[in-house]
Amino acid sequence: MREFNIQRMGNLIYRNIRLLKGVIINALSVAGGVLFLACLISLRGDHVVKPSEFITVFSLVFIVLGILFTFVFFKEMHSQKTNHFYFLLPASPQERIFASWLATNVIYTFVFTFFGFLIGQFAILIGSLFPDTNFHALPIFSEGYWRLIKIYFFIQPAFLLGAVTFTKNRIGKTLLVVLLMVFCVFMYNLILCFSFTGGAFDVFTSDPFSTDAFSLAQEDLSILGALLFSIVLWPMMLLAAYFKLKEKEVR
Repeated sequence: MREFNIQRMGNLIYRNIRLLKGVIINALSVAGGVLFLACLISLRGDHVVKPSEFITVFSLVFIVLGILFTFVFFKEMHSQKTNHFYFLLPASPQERIFASWLATNVIYTFVFTFFGFLIGQFAILIGSLFPDTNFHALPIFSEGYWRLIKIYFFIQPAFLLGAVTFTKNRIGKTLLVVLLMVFCVFMYNLILCFSFTGGAFDVFTSDPFSTDAFSLAQEDLSILGALLFSIVLWPMMLLAAYFKLKEKEVR
């Protein structure tokens, strides 16, 4: 039981998805309708769905739906009627956390990408029935798409930790924590800006907008920041979620 078992983890993912089947279908129906209408609107004028036009709507739906799916995935754990049964399932805390991350991050990304591509391509097919609109492949795998996947891959564990930690008002409390983290990163960049310009006095007198300083801080230290987040903060959030889940299991 204490050993990591891939089959148990797969059964846990399958069970949770079956329990959430109705929610998933409803969410995909709404998301599909939004993407379909957005692609039809994009066909107006130049009769082509541009990568920037598609990824703008796709990013919004992808992020919102992914966050909601992450919180719904742990709904059973926080319910007084079902939490006891949830913790009696034959799965270790390691398997629960990894299964949750795999389902709400990796599997969700693959499924929604394929789903979004089908909806967008179907919208183009419908649009091609009208004059001046030719059938073309949906440009989903653009630079903006890969940037979106990278951002979601790194920020999603923060919401996973919030989904495990908080019992009430989970989304609101998690967003407040994320905003606090963003503010801390902003202050970190501001300190770097001051260090490159010689202090706060020089920033707000010689260069009010401090464009060069901010650019220098971002370009020279962006790799360091990404490395720090990917190696330290991202695994630490998953580790914190594991210990929080283990604590709730003991209770």
